[in-house]
Amino acid sequence: MVLVMDLKTGFIEPPELDKRLGMLVYVTKSPPVIGRIKESFEDFHVEEVIDLKIVNSRLDKGYAVYLMEKRCMDTFSAVAKTAKLLDVPVNAVGYAGLKDTVAVTRQYITVPVEELKTLIENVKDKKLSLSFIGFSNKKLKPGCLVGNKFKVAVSLKGGEELDKVVNALRELSELSGIPGFYGYQRFGVRRPNTHVVGRFIVKRLWDEALREIVGHPYPWESPRSYEARVLFEEGSLQEALEKFPKALFYERLIIKRLLEGWAPLKILRRLPSNLRLLYVSGYQSYLFNLALSRRLVETDLNPTRILEGDIVRGVRDEGMVREGSSILYMVTPGVGRLFEKLKGDSGRIIKHVMVEEDVKPEDFKIDKLNVVCKASPREVFMKFRYLDLTVQQSSKPFLSFMLPQGGYATILLREILKQDPLKANFR
Repeated sequence: MVLVMDLKTGFIEPPELDKRLGMLVYVTKSPPVIGRIKESFEDFHVEEVIDLKIVNSRLDKGYAVYLMEKRCMDTFSAVAKTAKLLDVPVNAVGYAGLKDTVAVTRQYITVPVEELKTLIENVKDKKLSLSFIGFSNKKLKPGCLVGNKFKVAVSLKGGEELDKVVNALRELSELSGIPGFYGYQRFGVRRPNTHVVGRFIVKRLWDEALREIVGHPYPWESPRSYEARVLFEEGSLQEALEKFPKALFYERLIIKRLLEGWAPLKILRRLPSNLRLLYVSGYQSYLFNLALSRRLVETDLNPTRILEGDIVRGVRDEGMVREGSSILYMVTPGVGRLFEKLKGDSGRIIKHVMVEEDVKPEDFKIDKLNVVCKASPREVFMKFRYLDLTVQQSSKPFLSFMLPQGGYATILLREILKQDPLKANFR
């Protein structure tokens, strides 16, 4: 995608990885900051804010609610471990959203009362703890998530970098929000190709999708994984299988099935349904990022500008989003009536991106893989709350803020640091 911009003084060109993910611009002009996050997983804290009525008295029917704290652990693994600790099926555990892996995160889960053989109040080990907090008549699901509170330590080189952070925060505070880009975690950082696999699937290129999952080594991977992918690309499947780390379960599974003579489509069908959906929705997210980048260029990098065809909930103020009173949405590319109703400049931008990518809305309904990605509204401008910087002589400075559901902390940090995500340790 080619964007023609009048690059005014002070505008910074994003790094190559950002461009790969469709994030082609910044909305702030502050200079880059030499800094890193997540030097330890304890440098990154996330706490969930939910909309769920919790009562203290036991319900005959309903759900037990726990606060789950995990440390340097992905949400899927934490839920699986929680199910084992509570002796319930994995699919009985309800949760509102995925949380960062390299972090300390606190989120809520629900378990149907009838599934619990006994009410366990507290469980704790090195990586996971559960604290019972009450009952609810609602199961937790994504719609219950209001937002997330973040506390992020940033390692900086000297006072000059701290001054840059202060200036960047001042500029962000005046804006009061960030672009609604899908963040790095949505695509991968060391192997940023979730959306690439999704593109091949949307275009029904089954063999290419498998090759992207298993082959195509990226320079930021571990040496062993890189070598295994090279062996796969060379056609040495058995050697690649032996080289791949056991943690890369799906790469190993695909190679085994190829060695058994399975067709690519049959292999893709055997992958978990949530993984197939993740790939296709990743491509959907990439298209949204591209459309949002184009939109920002056309509006002189103003994420609050309302365009014809936008979905606006709340009060309008002279064609802008008034702080605290309205929410501005743009439609993600996909199948369904919402896409069919696109109009105006907002619709034109989205449709232009899809023409450039040579995809149609109906392509996101993939019957052979039982995958459907519908067009849906996503916030163009995500307002943050409680943005604060704390500086202490004895420790790293840390940033605190709250973002709404769907907001990525790394998108806010991206506007501050303006660094290569790998150098800034965005993982």
